[in-house]
Amino acid sequence: MNRKLQAVALIVVGAVGSCARQQTLRVVAAEEGPGLIEGTVTYEDGQPTKGATVSAFPLDRALAAKVPSADTDELGHFQINHLWLGKFAVTAKKEDEGYPDTHSAFYSDSKIAPITLSLSHTSATDTILLGPKAGILVGTVADAVTGAPLDPCVDFHRAPDPNNFLSGTGLVNAEYRVLVPSDRDVIMKIWHEGYLPWYYPGANNKSAAKSLRLKSGEERTLHIRLHPGNDTSEGGCNTPLCFPHCRP
Repeated sequence: MNRKLQAVALIVVGAVGSCARQQTLRVVAAEEGPGLIEGTVTYEDGQPTKGATVSAFPLDRALAAKVPSADTDELGHFQINHLWLGKFAVTAKKEDEGYPDTHSAFYSDSKIAPITLSLSHTSATDTILLGPKAGILVGTVADAVTGAPLDPCVDFHRAPDPNNFLSGTGLVNAEYRVLVPSDRDVIMKIWHEGYLPWYYPGANNKSAAKSLRLKSGEERTLHIRLHPGNDTSEGGCNTPLCFPHCRP
């Protein structure tokens, strides 16, 4: 039995590449339905994953700000109820252990087989293999002169594809832990209004930037220090963190 939720949800319209740098927001009413997706999440060795978050991303309608999701129990089982009928991409993440959400093409090259719920098939079962495991960057961002903490803008993109990226504010803060695709070359740029841009491994201009590459599960500490200055080509911190982590 379908029911209308009283709450409204924000949706994002117009994605370019794996994510959009600029988005248009509008408000729609969310809807509940008779659909059910359940199944199991496992590690690479086949053991069940406890505490993974499974999300069902709609593929044939505008995306609600709150994506339907559920956490796995001690046996790796999950159940997402009250879904509307349609197509979904179902993915899992466990970021505290280094497993990002592979719904983002930034983290995974694999195509996700859609799950379709219909009047004749209102439920589906899925088994999700967690991974691939990402690399992990941890560290701090601060003023190089005063040591004052900074919450900067950030841009990660997978080389050599400039359209496969994560960009905006909130991804890297004054104290941060961020997942990056493993075994891939990633260009990393940090900037903040009133400071010179910072490119990995510490350059102030793009021509001197080098790619960052981490192995699966590798953790690296990177303390970033921004030097006061102005670069009119960089502009201000005006790009929000890409939402959602969408595929084309």
